Amino acid sequence: MVDETADIKSLQKKIAGLLETLKQVNYQNSMMLNWVNGAVITVDREGRVIQANKAALTALGWTEEEFIGRHQHDTIHHSQEDGSEYPYDFCPEFAAIEDGSSHHVNGDVFWHKDGTSFSADFIVCPTRNDSNEITGAVMTFRNLTEQRLQEAKRIQSMKLESIGELAAGIAHEINTPIQFIGSNISFLRDSFADLLQVIKAYGRLRDELRGSTRYDEVIKDIINIEETADIAYLEDEAPKAFAQTIDGVARVTKLVLGLKGFAHSGASENMSEVDINEIITNSLIVCHNAYKYVAELATEFGDLPTVKVYPGDIGQVIINLVINAAHAIAEQKEKTGAMGAIKIRTSHDNGMAVIAISDTGGGIPENIRQRVFDPFFTTKKVGQGSGQGLAICRTLIHDKHRGEISFESTVDKGTTFYIRLPLHQK
Repeated sequence: MVDETADIKSLQKKIAGLLETLKQVNYQNSMMLNWVNGAVITVDREGRVIQANKAALTALGWTEEEFIGRHQHDTIHHSQEDGSEYPYDFCPEFAAIEDGSSHHVNGDVFWHKDGTSFSADFIVCPTRNDSNEITGAVMTFRNLTEQRLQEAKRIQSMKLESIGELAAGIAHEINTPIQFIGSNISFLRDSFADLLQVIKAYGRLRDELRGSTRYDEVIKDIINIEETADIAYLEDEAPKAFAQTIDGVARVTKLVLGLKGFAHSGASENMSEVDINEIITNSLIVCHNAYKYVAELATEFGDLPTVKVYPGDIGQVIINLVINAAHAIAEQKEKTGAMGAIKIRTSHDNGMAVIAISDTGGGIPENIRQRVFDPFFTTKKVGQGSGQGLAICRTLIHDKHRGEISFESTVDKGTTFYIRLPLHQK
């Protein structure tokens, strides 16, 4: 009776184990079915690749002959986003092989054969033989970079559209009163000049009558009024005040025109023939606050023909690059205390319009230059950058305009980004 009870308990334990295994297998199969179109890689217990489908090889840039036999983690999952080491002991693949657990990771970093990275969503599960022993693991993954980049572009486009609408509204509300102010200040300046001539004429009359006792009291009153009003001071300072006010009104008018131009440039999704120099000018007005405290900005505009582009996209690229330049200079300014410089030049060469944006920041370190256009790669402080800006710039210039974007950089000297746009789009 005791033996029969022990056998029943042993059988129940085996059944429970099999049910748990079945549960794990069903869970794994369910997850795999959801990823039927994904890239799949199988590894042995040592983590070495024994099989990879075409989607995986294409996504990673390896041929089958090159990839089979390589340690998967050391090949595609070796480093964190910032380039620091990702120990194999912390890898979900290692955990799956060691303890039979399954893992779903959303938004990790994988590496191409060429050394560039991409954001990946992956599932890794253990593989077993007929004896239910773990023989390795199978991983299936998706490249999220393009998906996230498109989402980032959509969000950025919505932001720019909102800024455009806000700019148009502000420009409209400011435009009319600033015209009144400008006209009235000019009127007051001219009227003051006329009154000053009258006062001077009265002054000459006063001097003529000064020797007559008949007008002594009147002349004393006039002199007292002149001293109280400080006519000499008004004569000297009032024209300066008018000039400064008119200059301020002119600046506001320029800002309004810039806001109108920026709002108009982003209002259409169609390509149009535009003045690149004007787009740059309008964009600088919008991002002026980003650089005015850290850098002096100078422009050197060449004589460019109109270029067929998406105006809002070009404006977005200019703003991104100028803000990046300002951030780079700000880091240098913290060290030196000196204002930096940003210079924007335009020219045309070999059928291309060329925009060069230079800064006197700290430059781009050699070891990360190949990654600066990678989506979501950033060296900025937390909260200052998402790593989307340059990736979006490259997509807008290279893919959307069939142009080129490149850079030259010297550490501790600065960086120059070059944008080249075809003068004649098909």
